[in-house]
Amino acid sequence: MSKKGSTSPAHAAVELPARLVFSLLEGAVRVAARVEMPLARLTDLLRTAYFLEYRRRNPRDLGVVADKLGVSLRTAGTLNRTLKEAFFAPETEVEPIRQVTGALLGQALDVASLVAQTDLDESAVRRAVTHLVEVGWVEPVAGAADTYALSGTLRSFVTDDLQRRVDAINHQVSIVADSVWERFVKGGTQPAGARSWSFAARPEDVAEAIERTFAGLRAEAVGMEEKALAEGTGARFGITVAVAPLEEE
Repeated sequence: MSKKGSTSPAHAAVELPARLVFSLLEGAVRVAARVEMPLARLTDLLRTAYFLEYRRRNPRDLGVVADKLGVSLRTAGTLNRTLKEAFFAPETEVEPIRQVTGALLGQALDVASLVAQTDLDESAVRRAVTHLVEVGWVEPVAGAADTYALSGTLRSFVTDDLQRRVDAINHQVSIVADSVWERFVKGGTQPAGARSWSFAARPEDVAEAIERTFAGLRAEAVGMEEKALAEGTGARFGITVAVAPLEEE
């Protein structure tokens, strides 16, 4: 039996998931502390976020979600109703649009296939498709019933709309989490990485560097995507770049 505080390989392997989760929570609690959020509110948000993650994985079976979380079906139902509040619009209204757009990349799909390739139910898929057709990002495929395709390859979810900006944060955090999972748990079987540097600089120089870096990465991502689509190959990747002044607490 290993002693408390053991650093043996076996003990480290058991503790790794908890260690990664604790580290990833750093960003959330850092913001919570700055606004002096009560612990009860933070705990409630964590509980709902955890429920939402399992709900995404099992969108059509609330009983499975309740079992995974170790709560009653009644409690799961209460949490599910919570997601209908306006607070969760980025997750319930904006995220489905991004998921459907990603599923249609390089291929036309019918609604049933979109349901199978996302974690959305049919009603959410249809709402997303309707919106995407209205804004011109997606178009019906002639001669194929209930089938849709992207109208172009270049899309941007950047907007001044608050819900879309929050969805962008969700997406950024998901990429960071997937990068950590790939590097620390899966052992780097796929290309993944992250780097952080702290440095002194003039704000105006940093602003110029951000513009150059973002423009270059965007162009490179578009080029890689177009090459993959032309060859009919490729996997989905994400890039997140974050730049911020380091505040002294």
